[in-house]
Parts: sequence; C-alpha cells; structure tokens
Amino acid sequence: MAEAAAEGRVRMAPEERKAHLREAARHVFAERGYAASGLAEIADRANVSKTLLYHYYADGRPELFSAVVDDLVGELTAGTRAALAAPYDGPRRLRGFVDAFLSYCCDRPDAFRLLFREPWGSGDPHVVRRGVEVMVTLSGDLAGPLAGFGAASDTLMIVTAGAVGFLVAVADAVLAGQMGRAEAVGVVTDFLVAGMGAVSEA
Repeated sequence: MAEAAAEGRVRMAPEERKAHLREAARHVFAERGYAASGLAEIADRANVSKTLLYHYYADGRPELFSAVVDDLVGELTAGTRAALAAPYDGPRRLRGFVDAFLSYCCDRPDAFRLLFREPWGSGDPHVVRRGVEVMVTLSGDLAGPLAGFGAASDTLMIVTAGAVGFLVAVADAVLAGQMGRAEAVGVVTDFLVAGMGAVSEA
C-alpha cells in the first residue's frame, strides 16, 4: 500500500491510523499544552510524517485537538449518562452523575486538563468554541435530573450551566488535594439538591 511504502512503517486501516494519531496527539497536548504543541511533535510521537498527519487531519492542530476532545467526551459521558439512566430518583441519579464525573477527572487528570482547562488558554477560537460545546453537552445532560425539581425552564438553563462550572471547580480542588473525592460528591450533590429546592419554591 502507498502509505506503508511511503512511511516505511506499520500498515494500518484508515480508522485505525486516525485513532493512533489521536492517541499520540492526546499525549502531546496533555504534556505540553495546546499552545506549545506542534504537529511535528505529534507526528514524531505517532512515528509518521507531518504529510500523513495532514492527510488525515487537513485543518491541522485545531481539527486534531477537536478530534481528541470528541474521544474524551465520549469516555466521560459513557459514565455520566449511565449514571443518569439508572432507575433511581432524581437526587440519587444526580449523585451518580457527580460521582461519575469526579471519578473520571480523578482517574484521568490529563483528560480533565484537555477538556476543561486547555481550550480557554489556547488563543484559538475554534478550540475555545469546542470547550464551550463540552460545557453545553454536560449542561444538557445534567438538565434531566435537575428538571425533576420543578424549576421553570429558563431557571433550569441558568442553573445547569452554573452547576457544570461549579462541578469543574470542585474537580480542580479534588485534583489539587484540597478535598477528597467522596466528600466532594456529597458536597456538590447536597448543594445542587438544596439549590434546586430553593429556586423551585421561589
């Protein structure tokens, strides 16, 4: 195959090659940050040429970062959405969501950094927009259990956006060793349940 001949490396199917490139990019972005990471470094990590990297990701670094984010969001939401689908009442499903979110962030601090910290300092509007999209996705998912408290829809939209920001800030504190994960799950859940109760009665 032309790719194998040109690269002198292992032949891969296109989807397998793209997954390999995303994995290399994930490591480089996590180690160096988006702004300090170049395509040459990613190509070296993946043991391919920059030409091949551009073949699969023609828009370069922003497209590759977005593809990495897609993978990470898929990993994160696999856990949080499973928690939301559990046959429990709203507060227990909410606790499950918070627990799944914090567990993912604690187990994969590199993923937390790429999802919730790197976009804002990237200086790239495409990357910033991708960061906003991640927050919106989580807000939409969180709206389910919070809607059960009976708040008006406009109030729910504001609360879910704030709740995700709060959850990210708490994850930061847990990763910094300022509080334990189990404690954080309880604090966030109690805060959200109490807060939703208050706004629903207002």
